[in-house]
Amino acid sequence: MPETPPPAAPTIPSPGKWTDLAFKVLSILVVPLCLWGVKLEVGQAVQDTKIETLEVEVVAAKAIKAGVQANTVTLGRVEEKLNGTNARLDEIRSDLRRSLPPR
Repeated sequence: MPETPPPAAPTIPSPGKWTDLAFKVLSILVVPLCLWGVKLEVGQAVQDTKIETLEVEVVAAKAIKAGVQANTVTLGRVEEKLNGTNARLDEIRSDLRRSLPPR
């Protein structure tokens, strides 16, 4: 029967192999890191666009609010004038009823 050789002792990679392995692992991680960075940049650009759109809408809403407030003041004035006119019409109606002979 042939003799089997003794099992080889585990070899420890040399420091040069460790650095080579580390560079390979790090170089594999560069691509996902770049993709993640691009995704962040795109997300930030979309948010910036939304912010600009919302700021324009806020300015438009403030202009509408100013118009509504001006219309509210004008409506108050018109209402007062109508109330005064109605009171005057009531006076005229009562004066006419008193001046006309009864039926």
